[in-house]
Amino acid sequence: MAYLPLHIIENILLRLPVKSMLRCRCVCKAWCMLISHPQFAKTHLQLPQTQAKTRLCIINYEEEKDDACVVVRVSTKDWESIGDGDGDGELLDGFDYSFGTPNLKHHLRLLNCCDGLLCLVDMFGEFVLWNPSTRQYNPLPPNPNAPQYTEYGLGYDSSTDDYKIVGYHSLDHDTMVDVFSLKSREWRRWQERHKSQVISSGKGSVLHGAVHWTAHDLNEDRSTTIVAFDFEKEEFRQMTPPWDDESLYVLTVMGGCLCAQCALDPSQIWVMKEYGVEASWTRMDSPSWTRNDLNDKFKCQLLLHDMLTERHDWFRYDTNVLVETLVSPYPSKNE
Repeated sequence: MAYLPLHIIENILLRLPVKSMLRCRCVCKAWCMLISHPQFAKTHLQLPQTQAKTRLCIINYEEEKDDACVVVRVSTKDWESIGDGDGDGELLDGFDYSFGTPNLKHHLRLLNCCDGLLCLVDMFGEFVLWNPSTRQYNPLPPNPNAPQYTEYGLGYDSSTDDYKIVGYHSLDHDTMVDVFSLKSREWRRWQERHKSQVISSGKGSVLHGAVHWTAHDLNEDRSTTIVAFDFEKEEFRQMTPPWDDESLYVLTVMGGCLCAQCALDPSQIWVMKEYGVEASWTRMDSPSWTRNDLNDKFKCQLLLHDMLTERHDWFRYDTNVLVETLVSPYPSKNE
């Protein structure tokens, strides 16, 4: 029986869906070592087919019970049909949604996604970094300096091969910033004070190595701006938004471009065609993909009411789009 060279096997495995690749680890020890290697995950992340996306919906029930949190995974092509009641989703059953921390299963807030990793935080400030595709998770220490109203963003520092979380909160008309490093597992206070106050929904949008929020300056005119934290340089930069009214806009990423959507009028969407070039902002009128791709920035609260028993349950749901990857929520070891 002829055997294929290892590099050909690797080339074939890289083109499989993540779920199939994980099953292939059971074929033999060599395949398991190959698929589990951090470099294999990095190579897979760069392939075009990795851009296939899934939407996760985290449902939090108001009642304090053991199954207070569940997660439903939906392919992006099925999301709109679910909105019409005709779609289907995959419940991630048999999974410990406490992530090894008993209190973490209640009132989870989904922050943002980076390279297939989701950053979650609960009402007590407990964090977890989670890859839903591999079901690996890493509980993280809470930020010791931050109040509950801190906004957070997860991103990747390519210069140090490290995932970082930036915490951004206003205090006494000023803004304090804390940075967490996955490699060191430590929070540290950023040395500078930033003068803008975040006013977005809490989900930062990651693009070109930075997390972006809408904010307003802490000056007399309270002008609206876009702030971005660069994870590699660990510095803030500001962009002038294209809109001139006081409406709340939510930032997201579409087709590799930074987008801003009006919260009150979803048909008002601006796209930055060339990143960092303010003159490249372009208004898009009534796009056909508004509902399907951009309306996942706000956490909602719904009420289910049983008309026969008069019983009702409140629950909150939060969604985010992620790319399915093999990236580990644990720091890479030095080769």
